[in-house]
Amino acid sequence: MDLVIVGCQAGDEGKGKITDLVSEGAYAVVRYQAGPNTGHTVVADGGEHRFVQVPAGVLRGAVGVLGGGCVVDPRSLLTELADLRDGGLDIDLRISESAHVIFPYHIAQDIAQDDWRGAELATSAATGFADGTGRIGTTRRGVGPCREDKVARIGLRLVDLLDADLLAARLSRIVPLKRALLERVFGRPDGAEPVTAEVDRLVEEYGAAGRALEPYLCDTSTWLRRARAEGKYLVYEGSQSFGLDLEQGTYPYVTSGFTGAAGVTVGTGTSPAQRFTVLGVAKAYMVQVGGGPLVGELTGATAEHLVSRGREWGTVTGRRRRVGWFDAPMVRRAIAVEGITELVLTNLDVLAGLDEVQVITGYRVGGRTVDAYPVRLRDAAAATPVLERLPGWPEQDWTEVAHRGAAALPAAARRYIDRLAALLDVEIIAAGVGPDRRDTVPLSETSLLSEK
Repeated sequence: MDLVIVGCQAGDEGKGKITDLVSEGAYAVVRYQAGPNTGHTVVADGGEHRFVQVPAGVLRGAVGVLGGGCVVDPRSLLTELADLRDGGLDIDLRISESAHVIFPYHIAQDIAQDDWRGAELATSAATGFADGTGRIGTTRRGVGPCREDKVARIGLRLVDLLDADLLAARLSRIVPLKRALLERVFGRPDGAEPVTAEVDRLVEEYGAAGRALEPYLCDTSTWLRRARAEGKYLVYEGSQSFGLDLEQGTYPYVTSGFTGAAGVTVGTGTSPAQRFTVLGVAKAYMVQVGGGPLVGELTGATAEHLVSRGREWGTVTGRRRRVGWFDAPMVRRAIAVEGITELVLTNLDVLAGLDEVQVITGYRVGGRTVDAYPVRLRDAAAATPVLERLPGWPEQDWTEVAHRGAAALPAAARRYIDRLAALLDVEIIAAGVGPDRRDTVPLSETSLLSEK
């Protein structure tokens, strides 16, 4: 069975924890897109493990795989691997030799472009720029510009780092191009280092990084195909989420890759005829990092409650996440597009202590009530939520609740889960009630999680 984990909101749903849970007994856990712009945190056995480019499933002993749809910062990847090994993790890794490489000029371009969006596109909230600027909220890790070069056919792949002559020839043309872009378009001063010196330095540094990663490089498409033919259990770890998908998300407030299950075929070289089971993950409320509309965004005491209780700070960026009530139409669309039949609800415990909780069931746009997220940014920015109010529940000993199971959930929390399941027309098979992998309450005896 091939299992794909997909986030159903705008990211940060707790996919790392769920990936860790379903990876028990998996032969390999595969990332099929993203790069150093994503992070998954897993709390287990009293320790907190943070993964950026390495799949979270390696914590269970599975082989970690980075498919060709990923972009890789080789220097930071080597640092991450060293840190994980220093923490006692013995990591078995396979990396697609065709994955594209992030260079320092990609990071510089990422920062310059995001600043340009803020300076040039700052305007009224009616345009859809919910933070008052045009900034996407990029992590500034160079991922988008790296993919731009891939599409423009001037990018460099990991395998190219092993050919010093090719690397020098390509960089000798790319570095002047990037310098001209940064200086003439974005007004960034040219570096003091001569072009030839920069090229020589990059050839040396990235050639060495490529050689260090060479033992991990392979044709991951063929490797996965062979594992599948042997009946191995494979998990595809979704990074980012449906709402950030380049095609399906709230454009332009999206990432530069295909984050949904469809990205597996492109990002790993897997046949679209291959059958996948898709498991959805959604947080019990909405979070969003960076710019873009967030219908029903919360402020004040309720927002502070969710941010502090939910530790809503980005794993990679450290930025505070924006919060709102659970957006049922958004999650419902993700379920329909991705073919999700089972959903895990995370962070249910974070809502404890509120007098009431609310759910967005639709939107008011231009005097009309609609049940689909608006495509036009102007409409999305102006939309007001149609809210359904439900009673809250008191604080609990959530470790004890997790130990005792579904029967120990507060009655109001169970009603909240049941109402979400009805609105989404999906089975909610488990509820997360804490950060540890053990803090997960099964709600079904015949589900993907019950098999683990």
